[in-house]
Formats: sequence, structure tokens, C-alpha cells
Amino acid sequence: MARYPLNQPVRVSTTVRDLNGALADPSSITLTLAKPDGTQQVYSSPAHDSTGLYHQDLPAADLATAGHYQYVWTTTGSAPGVAPGTFDVYDPFEVTVLSLEDAKITLNIPASTTTYDSEIASWVASIQSSLERFTGGPIVNRAITERVEIIHGYTAICLRQRPVVSVTSITPDSGSALSLADIKVDTNAGVIRRANGLPFYVFGYGPPWANAVYVAGWGSQVPAAFNDFARIVIDHLWSTQRGSVTMPMGGEETVLPGFAYAIPNRAAELLNGAVGGVPFTVEAYL
Repeated sequence: MARYPLNQPVRVSTTVRDLNGALADPSSITLTLAKPDGTQQVYSSPAHDSTGLYHQDLPAADLATAGHYQYVWTTTGSAPGVAPGTFDVYDPFEVTVLSLEDAKITLNIPASTTTYDSEIASWVASIQSSLERFTGGPIVNRAITERVEIIHGYTAICLRQRPVVSVTSITPDSGSALSLADIKVDTNAGVIRRANGLPFYVFGYGPPWANAVYVAGWGSQVPAAFNDFARIVIDHLWSTQRGSVTMPMGGEETVLPGFAYAIPNRAAELLNGAVGGVPFTVEAYL
């Protein structure tokens, strides 16, 4: 899926064919854009490039919200049809495991060549989301707010993101916020307990749910191992997409749970060891 940064116009194109498959100009053609907030924008005068070929430039003002956009080309007359499409708009300041510039350097693509920018950005986003799922938390420290449930006789609170850097607050649905003075946090497991092992009495006999605010991540900057991992994986994916990969004897690839594609062993091995001071091994998260 194509991804574009905020504050950038986007061009979408379509090819129109009649029922026999020949390029044709319809009687009318419109583009309907569905925005993340549920509103729609209709464009009724797309540019006509040549027979059956049209494009519409979407101004940045119409793409002012980060999120998922859908669009539909609708044609009538001698070449009726409906052609859907999608793309994402993202915050250019979001943390990424590998910048577009670094990815292009890895792939030996000149900075002036922008033909593949959207495809590269999509691959990087896929690598990062899989890596965060694989490691259990954000690549770089990030504040998280989530619903949690206290378990084990009101003695343990389990957070979903790891490693946990710090806990800001835990507020039960009923009652006052927990005191953080006597808690112990298992940073790798994301489990919070009282230092003396007693229950969190603030919950009383009320419901065992709360809102937790905490920071999780692998440091204040992208760990070098994660960046190198992303470089190797994107180079591998780029090669396999273009039919230029050579598979050595003995097997170079392995499929790891948490990833939707095969990755080279040399990339997986970079994740072993201590990352940001937190012990991490691939096997521990399989």
C-alpha cells in the first residue's frame, strides 16, 4: 500500500477500458475520496492524459489528517466501471526504524530517483510493524495509554508493551490512582506487583480494570541492531521482488514466527544479544 507524508499532494491515476478490454473514454468520470474522519470529497474533472488514461492531483489540504484513505473511480457510458484504491497518509515525524534516505542508500538508488519512494516506504513500515510485534514493544521509547486488568488475586497488573521503561499512573475504574511508591516492575514481562507482594488494596472489591499510562521502548534512539536488521531485510525483499536473489547452498533463509515473510539468517542473528541494556534473544520471543 502506498504511503505519503502529511502536507504533500498525492496523484492518483486510473486506466479506463470498455467491456472488450480496449482503452476508451467514458461519458463521465468522477473520483470519490473517503477520508479517515468518514467524510468524502468528490472530484468531477480529472485530467485526461490520453485515451482511457486519467489522473487526479489531490491537494495537501484535502489530506490534512493522518490515516487510511480510500478512493473510487466511477465511469459511465461506453466504458462503465468502478475502480477502487487505497493509500495511507502518515506523520513525517513518526519514529521509523529506517529512513527513506537510508533505505535508498542500502538499495543503491540515487536520492534524485523518486519512482520507488512509495514502495520503499511501504516496505519499511511493514518491517517496522513486524519488528515491534516481534520484540514486544515500540522501537523507540513511547508513552502508552491502555486498559489493563489486575489478576492473580489483585496482585499483578500486566502491560502489553515491553520493555517497560517507567510507569506514569494506574487509575482504577473506581477509586483513586495507585501509589507508585512501592511497586516493582518486571520490565521484560511487563508485569507490575507491589514490592511486599500484597494485593493492590485500592481496587477493594471493585472491578479489576484500570487505565494505565506508561513508557515502553528500546531506548531514546533506534538501536543500531534494529537499523541494520531493517537494512538487510529491505535489501532482501527488494532483491526477491526483482528476481535477482541468489540462494546459497546450505540454506540462507529462515521463517520466524511474527514475520509474514522469509528473512535472512544474518538479519535474525543481529537481534540476538543485549539491546539498549535489556537482554534480548530471538529464541526468547518465539
